[in-house]
Amino acid sequence: MTSFVLKLIAALSMLLDHAGLILFPGREIFRVLGRLACPLYAFCIAEGFRHTRNRWRYFLRIFVLGLLCQIVYTIVDHELYLGILITFSLSILLMAALDGVKTALRGEKSALAGALERLLGREISPAADRALSTGVFCAGVLGVFLLTTFVTVDYGFFGVMLPVCASLFEERGQRLVMFTACLLALSITMTDDFTVQYWSLAAVPLLALYNGKPGRVRMKYFFYIFYPLHLAVLYGISMLMK
Repeated sequence: MTSFVLKLIAALSMLLDHAGLILFPGREIFRVLGRLACPLYAFCIAEGFRHTRNRWRYFLRIFVLGLLCQIVYTIVDHELYLGILITFSLSILLMAALDGVKTALRGEKSALAGALERLLGREISPAADRALSTGVFCAGVLGVFLLTTFVTVDYGFFGVMLPVCASLFEERGQRLVMFTACLLALSITMTDDFTVQYWSLAAVPLLALYNGKPGRVRMKYFFYIFYPLHLAVLYGISMLMK
């Protein structure tokens, strides 16, 4: 199963989930089927980060779209609620910090050490590079934890950590184990308010079938456009139904 197929399943699941939320709030089956979307997209975010040629541009695409959607959310709901694209933007920042740790542990110079050397005009030792990179990553995780404690972020702390857990190791089986553990933790934290979240674990068998390939058809920008487009259509239908 290619990443393109995973994204199609995730898009359909998200459409059903939001249709249930906006149009059919009493039909739980829509929310159950919608539980596949978040874990599938989260894993694809991790894969996209691994394979993209320009990680800064990758971050900006998701963050800017999330920011635009966030403006609409804030105007409509009159409250600060950070949506899923902001969640995944935070994930990308943590994955970038984690990549710096991996680079330093391999004995290579991290991007952080390179930037500090240019700024300070002095060489950063490998030991200092490892300590700095690890410290930045740990500070980032702590910062995300504090943010999700005081601000409502879609899927919370473990939602941010899902793609990060899928990036901890190079071997695909290990990545899937860590991802599954984080997904289970996410489901447990949401049990009191949203018991159907356990159905998100049904995404794990699909991810086990993933072959690590993008597929012949990619339609990269379609999936960026689909998110705000399907929400606009669903909200438009809901207004016509009133």
